Amino acid sequence: IFLFFYFFIGQDEKDTQAQHKTELNTQLSIQIMKFYYASFLPLIIKPCNALIASGPLQATTLRFGRSLIFVTDESHRLKPTAPLCMSSEVEIDSPVLNDRSDDTSKSSFDSFDYSAHWYPVCWARDVPFNQPIRVTLFDVDYVLAKTNQPHGDSELEVFYAMLDSCPHKKVSLSEGRITDCGTPDKKYFQCSYHGWTFDGNDGKCVEIPQTLIAKIPQSGVKSRTNKRKREDATAVAVTEVQGMVWLQPFLTPLEALAATEEGKIFPPHRIPEIDLPGYRTTIAVRDFPIDWTVLMENIMDPDHGFFAHSSSNAAYGFDLYAADGKENMMEIEEELMKVPKSEEDLGKGWTITSSVNAVEKLKKYNREVRANQNTQKDIAKLDQKNEPAKKATTTFVAPSLIHMGRRQDDTTARSFVTGFWICPVGAGRSRFMSAAISKAPFSVPRWILHVSLNNFLDQDTFLLCGQHKAVLQKEAEGYMNLGGTSDKECYVNNVRKTTYVYRSPSERMGMRIGQFFDATLSRAPNRKETILARLNNKMYQEPNEMTRQNVLDRYEQHTNICPDSQGTVKNCESIMKFSQAFGLTLVFMKVMLRTAGLGCNTISDGLSVCTIKQACSSLALRLGGYLTGGKRFYLLLTLSFLFYYAASNLRKEFFFKRNEEVHRNDVKLIPKKWSDL
Repeated sequence: IFLFFYFFIGQDEKDTQAQHKTELNTQLSIQIMKFYYASFLPLIIKPCNALIASGPLQATTLRFGRSLIFVTDESHRLKPTAPLCMSSEVEIDSPVLNDRSDDTSKSSFDSFDYSAHWYPVCWARDVPFNQPIRVTLFDVDYVLAKTNQPHGDSELEVFYAMLDSCPHKKVSLSEGRITDCGTPDKKYFQCSYHGWTFDGNDGKCVEIPQTLIAKIPQSGVKSRTNKRKREDATAVAVTEVQGMVWLQPFLTPLEALAATEEGKIFPPHRIPEIDLPGYRTTIAVRDFPIDWTVLMENIMDPDHGFFAHSSSNAAYGFDLYAADGKENMMEIEEELMKVPKSEEDLGKGWTITSSVNAVEKLKKYNREVRANQNTQKDIAKLDQKNEPAKKATTTFVAPSLIHMGRRQDDTTARSFVTGFWICPVGAGRSRFMSAAISKAPFSVPRWILHVSLNNFLDQDTFLLCGQHKAVLQKEAEGYMNLGGTSDKECYVNNVRKTTYVYRSPSERMGMRIGQFFDATLSRAPNRKETILARLNNKMYQEPNEMTRQNVLDRYEQHTNICPDSQGTVKNCESIMKFSQAFGLTLVFMKVMLRTAGLGCNTISDGLSVCTIKQACSSLALRLGGYLTGGKRFYLLLTLSFLFYYAASNLRKEFFFKRNEEVHRNDVKLIPKKWSDL
């Protein structure tokens, strides 16, 4: 039956594809026959009899390239446990590209080019002035610096970026400094090992101190030609857009400028609401030892909220972006993008948007069916909602931007948007940057967002370790089987299709994004080499590498790279020291005044003038008596303790916090979101 349908449906292929189709058919026939006789035949009889007995199987056959897709009627949908096919072959409502619906998922992404995009690396406000820092992109380190450049009556922030490697002895330039010499529009990086100095604009070596002593001509200074010399560093393109620093690591600044003018690369992708008047943005950042593709899949997965975030009220927000497979189906729109000013480079970029009614699904079902707690008040409240539901939309702009929000229709702006910029630090690593974008009269202090967001991220990050290791292990095995295939060749490494089990109607978008990663990651810079190297070192099988404390270490992942959080920690420590000193001083003064009170005369206002006033000033004694008199002493002592306690607890929010006990307590809260049977 399988062979018949496969050959029959494929008969209308074009003649030019006949030879390729025949080869594919032959290979697939062998695989299907092996699978059929080995495992399928013993399982098919009983489930098929059950289906036939239950009624006619109504199905619609769709064609997606060379794939055969069955979309069954809801009343005859198989239960998730039905053993009719391998889990790796279950694909429900596979989306079809709008303008290339006749291509398979492989050929749809053949033209995607990672080198045609800019990549976010950090927030501009987190880069200190005139101090180089290290950022990493695709397992390559870069040095980044921010300086001021005069611009009329004001100053502009200017960024410089280079490969974080001194040509001399390969020492990190991020360990060096920004010199005071140079012109306002040209700043110099100086290596702290031997003092070699480089122009931040083009990487030219402008000074080698040792050659000055020896009076040897310096080619980098005497001859500023465009030809790159061995002593020159490698400058890369950098820009700032919407408060984010972006790198184009494949081009120099001049090359990026020319490519932008000629329309050969995509500009940094933007979130429209950030540029609109009246919107305010609060930003956050955190590094994770989790692969950037796994982190992206997690962000765009609305089904995990009720369980992984059971202790947070945000779990109900996930429900608005989920689909129920019945009344609230998820709609998918895709677009193959071409670079500006180009008519031929279609497919170098890709974006996908999911849209679903922003109404309660799991929450409503749990309340009405599982828990049976639907009160008359709830029913009346639901009946009063006659206005149409908003649409919850999630957009992924490959390869690094995600934004989601709710809107009334396609023409109205979103009043609240959550943006995510995921930096592909390297294989197995990621930098998470997010922003709460709202139409509000004021901005929320950044440290408040950091506290709440870090608690939220800790709830499910450690859960991703298993997915992270399984995906990278499977991807490495695929590269091992790849053999001598060139990186530039289009190779589909079916990692997610053969690893995950898709069942939820909300996974329609996630499944398509998985196809995108499987089809393009083999062409991501340095990925195959890094993954194979880690596989050889057995890093994916090392249990001590992914401990809870390492994965959820907030100080190294967040506080150490966020100046605002560092300032909050310092302020907390200052408050703690002051509160502690103030409390001890109160107690000391109380004891001393009581001791001195044995030889004192008491005056009408309750203050004492001690006989040792020759040694201490009367003002200090009166102040001490005022602070330690009556109930005032206990009130001040209590306030001192409360300030110390609050500052101490706030400081803890920026260090490792979520141990196994906290996790177990959160897991016990799941039945409050999803009732047990």
